[in-house]
Amino acid sequence: MNLILRAFEILAAVALVVGVIVFLFGGTKWRSRVSQIAFAVCAAIVLLSLVTILYFVGSHSFQTFTDQHITLGQFFTGKVWNPDNGQVGAVIPIVGTLTVTLLAVLISTPVSVALAVFVTEIAPTWARQFMQPVLELFAGIPSIVYGLLGIELIVPLVRYAYNYLVGAFLYAGFGVVAAGLVLSLMILPTITSISIDAIGSLPAGLREASLALGATRWQTIRRTLIPAGSSGIFTGVILGTGRAIGETLAVAFLVGSNPGSFPIQFTNSFPYFVLYPTSTITVQIFQDFKEATPGSLDFDAVWTLAFVLLLLSLLLVIASRYVASRSAFKATNATRPRGAAKIAATTLPATTV
Repeated sequence: MNLILRAFEILAAVALVVGVIVFLFGGTKWRSRVSQIAFAVCAAIVLLSLVTILYFVGSHSFQTFTDQHITLGQFFTGKVWNPDNGQVGAVIPIVGTLTVTLLAVLISTPVSVALAVFVTEIAPTWARQFMQPVLELFAGIPSIVYGLLGIELIVPLVRYAYNYLVGAFLYAGFGVVAAGLVLSLMILPTITSISIDAIGSLPAGLREASLALGATRWQTIRRTLIPAGSSGIFTGVILGTGRAIGETLAVAFLVGSNPGSFPIQFTNSFPYFVLYPTSTITVQIFQDFKEATPGSLDFDAVWTLAFVLLLLSLLLVIASRYVASRSAFKATNATRPRGAAKIAATTLPATTV
């Protein structure tokens, strides 16, 4: 194996030197060929990296079922995460991940779309120029800062609100609500920026046609622009979901890091639900991997969680590509009017020449 790697390194170095010499001193035809080969190599490296990651993570994750003899049912339906006692039920971290992510998306999406509409259709020029650096600042804030702000601001607020409803001090504030609120702020720049691009890139003819038919500006936004840009907005939501599902540090500060309890449990007394500290996939990996011994059940189970998280991320990427391709197909389908064109097609009488 060492000889093979050494030979590969020598061949790669020789190929690099030859390519540089040909590119610098060769003709236009040779330069074009070298450029094409270089671009193909870059694409192959990206593809090979993805395949390597999937193989590496997957090979480690399956050891939970092959070497440790844990069944799929025990792993995906078990409610107890205690690797020292041979129990690695991952249903609570998975449910915690989905709950936190869904809450963050439900909070952030309406605000993001409203901001996008404001920036593209309502705000004056100076306000648009002001909002751009604000969104970039939000996107550039480190996740640990979000976590610290959540501990100091969001957790006390959630604790006070819930205990005020109950009428007693029963909840410390850590859990999916605090984590979801902070995550909604973290994914807001992603969804907003992509929504701004989606709405702003629509042709001016949509707005003009809608206004020419007597629609107000609000009707134009609600019935024409948002439906026409919905594919881009959904793409932003999916990418924001991917950002939320993989966030670790801020969630670890706020969710409670308790893999033994579901985030929400319903009761028969007011307010009919109880909030508990819980855990997520990323938090469980963060907490367990540093103390796991290679070859142990804890070590293999953490890799299995990582593979589940990787599959969720890949599914989100596939969903975003599907939405984008669906949008491109509809844009080229001239027989299916949309937005203001659809209004015009169904409202104006047909004319003949």
